[in-house]
Amino acid sequence: MRVLLVFKDSKRARETLRFVQELLKELGVEYDRVVNRERALRRVKPSRYGLFVVIGGDGTFLSAARLASRAGVPLMGVNEGRFGFLTEFRKEELKRYLPKVLRGGARLVRRMMLDAYLKKGGRTRYLGNYLNDAVVSKSTISRLVKIEAFADEEKLMEVFGDGVIVSTPTGSTAYALSAGGPIMMPESRSLLFVPVCPHTLTDRPLILPPQFTVKLRAPEASVLTLDGQKVVPLEGGEEVLVKPSRYECLTVAHPERSFFSLLREKLGWG
Repeated sequence: MRVLLVFKDSKRARETLRFVQELLKELGVEYDRVVNRERALRRVKPSRYGLFVVIGGDGTFLSAARLASRAGVPLMGVNEGRFGFLTEFRKEELKRYLPKVLRGGARLVRRMMLDAYLKKGGRTRYLGNYLNDAVVSKSTISRLVKIEAFADEEKLMEVFGDGVIVSTPTGSTAYALSAGGPIMMPESRSLLFVPVCPHTLTDRPLILPPQFTVKLRAPEASVLTLDGQKVVPLEGGEEVLVKPSRYECLTVAHPERSFFSLLREKLGWG
C-alpha cells in the first residue's frame, strides 16, 4: 500500500508530518506528501494510493476528502488544527493505531457527500462534490437576502435572512449546528436544510430524504460557498442545485472513541 500524506502548512503540522514519515519508513511503507494547496492537490492522482493520512484540521480534511472520494480511498485524520471533528486521531496515538490501519484492521465510516450545480440561462454547470455543505448567503453586510427554496421542484419556503445551508450529516456539526440545526450521525443519509438567521421565526430546519434535489434561487445578487472553501458569486435569478453525490467519503473511525464521546469532548456536553 502506498500512502499520501496531506498536510496543513503550519509549524505544528510539519512537525507531525516528519513524525509520520519516520514511522512509515520504520514500517517499510512507501508514501508521497502534498501540502494543502489547491494547485498542489490538483496534480495528485488519488487512485495511486490505498490511504490518505491528513495532518491538520477539518479544513485540510475537507480538501483531501473531495480528492480521495473520487477514487474510493479512505482518509485517516490527525488533528493539528483547532476543533478537529473529522481529524479524530492524535499524534501520540499513531504508533499504536497506524500499523493496524495499514494492515486493513480499521473500521470505515461511509459519509454522504453533496453534488452542487449552478444553473444559468438553461445551462447547468457541475461545481464538484463536497463533504460538509453548500451555503447561499447575502453578498453585502447588514442586508437581508431573499432565497426561494424548492425540493424536487415543489416550493418549500421563501427565506428572508442571512442565507440558507444545505448540509450533509457530516456537516451537521459545522455551520449548520451554529445556525440551530440538529446533529446527525455521520453514517446517516439525509439532506439537512437550515435557514440562517431567518426574519420569520417559523422558518425551521428541515431534514429531507436523500432522493431529493434542493434548488435555491435568490432574485438579487448573492454568494454560494461550498465547504467553506470555494466561493461562487451569484447573479440574481441564478439557481443552485444540491443533491446527494454518487461519491462517498470513507473515513477511518477511531477504535476507542465513538461519535457520542466525540460530541462530549468537542461540544463540552460533560
